[in-house]
Amino acid sequence: MSTIPGIEGFVSKKNIRRLLVNYHTLENGDQLPNPDDMPVNGGPKAYDGVNGGRLNKIMLDDAIGQLSPWMQAVVKCRWTRQLPVKDALQLLHVSKDVYYQRCDLAVEQLYINVNGRAAGIVALYTRIRGG
Repeated sequence: MSTIPGIEGFVSKKNIRRLLVNYHTLENGDQLPNPDDMPVNGGPKAYDGVNGGRLNKIMLDDAIGQLSPWMQAVVKCRWTRQLPVKDALQLLHVSKDVYYQRCDLAVEQLYINVNGRAAGIVALYTRIRGG
């Protein structure tokens, strides 16, 4: 895909999911194993003590905070607290299918929260290219 003007710093759904899966790595302030595969927001100076992994955690936590309380609970069960599925289903009082649907919806909502207007631009561009 060629570069689309006006959406520098865009974070894909794949990378949102990757951030969630590696939440504990981000929580410890570490970079993910292959930082080339993932955008890092901002460019902190080496001396300020804030690395790209920490910035990504701040960005992700902000996006999670914008979710509804129920969707925040889904994210916490699945990714931030890493509960076993059985325990998450009991806690949330949902079936396994509903749980995984809500997890996918959470990724979608986080994608929109992180990217803001850029998410809409990419969706429009994709629709135009596709047909």
